[in-house]
Amino acid sequence: MKYRPTTAVAAAVVTGLFAAGVAPLAYSQTASVTLFGIVDAYAGRFTGAPTGVGVSDKSAIKVEGGGMSTSRFGMRGSESLGGGLNAVFELSAFFRNDTGAVGRSDAIGAPVNVAADPFFSRAAWVGLQSNDFGLLRVGNATTLLFINAITSNAFGDSTVFSPLNLVTFVGGPLTGGGSWTDSIIYNSPNWAGVTLSAATSLSENRGGSNSALRGAYTAGPFAASAAWQKVDKNPLTFADGTSPNNTRAWQLAASYDFQVVKLMGHLGEIQNRGTETGPLNIKYRIYEASAELPLGPGKVLAGYAQRKTGDAVGLVPATAAGGNKSRKVLTIGYDYALSKRTDAYVMLMRDETITNVLPGPGTLTSAKATNFGVGIRHLF
Repeated sequence: MKYRPTTAVAAAVVTGLFAAGVAPLAYSQTASVTLFGIVDAYAGRFTGAPTGVGVSDKSAIKVEGGGMSTSRFGMRGSESLGGGLNAVFELSAFFRNDTGAVGRSDAIGAPVNVAADPFFSRAAWVGLQSNDFGLLRVGNATTLLFINAITSNAFGDSTVFSPLNLVTFVGGPLTGGGSWTDSIIYNSPNWAGVTLSAATSLSENRGGSNSALRGAYTAGPFAASAAWQKVDKNPLTFADGTSPNNTRAWQLAASYDFQVVKLMGHLGEIQNRGTETGPLNIKYRIYEASAELPLGPGKVLAGYAQRKTGDAVGLVPATAAGGNKSRKVLTIGYDYALSKRTDAYVMLMRDETITNVLPGPGTLTSAKATNFGVGIRHLF
């Protein structure tokens, strides 16, 4: 459902601000507001959670929301201020369409002690945009590292089936979540295929501040990007992450579209520095390769990612999600386009973890699971 003074303006808003509004908006001569969203649901057989399989996990048949994309809805808007300058905004929320609950998670008790997702946990920002100086936003927005990952892997923003996202953002040592509150974000114009971005999330007396940088280059079928982030801010809600640990992370990405197949790869590192009262120095290296192969009305998707550390890691209970030593994820599937806005998918995923568990010391336990899901996704 849309309020739209002109169809062209609405289309410009959707194109310019899709995926957290990273790309500059098109010029607009009138004000416009667009309602948008994704509803994604799947059913399948899974062992463990997206955070990683553990040795004591048992398989279950589930119906869940957000298989290939986390279900969401929101509003975007733009108003021309004259002289090529636009005021822009976005308010968007996650929801779990299997239960109807808002957000991605309820409140988490001890020892994590973070509140549930706030309503507009995906995005809540306002800013100014111009084709000459770029886009400046203030508020809650998607992190540059997450944008770097989802724009160049075959499974996009999936946090259920994407090997890269599972080993980087779900159940691992990275802190800061997928979006930062209290942020100031700048995205440059496109200079002959080059774009630059910078972001900071102010501390507001919650530990330290967060900061991030990203650069990207696109030339025809080739694309490359690099992102770096520093997280020192302590979380209050699930949207801020679920650990007070200070972390540093970097990620390199590259892709090439050969038309018959598109190949993508990532290399990155996460450094877990612990807290001020409990310092650590554990480094995790991340490797990923994925591919899209057009076939009929859809695409065959394949990807493999691994996160591992050679450093000593702490002991965890055998019931904890696995993978504090290493995690490997392999996913193969088919995404069938029913229309321009609706697709159906089937995914087969192999999840393997090595975990340092109690009783110890040094008891390394391996766990493996083969997960299967079938789903449908609709964009509006």
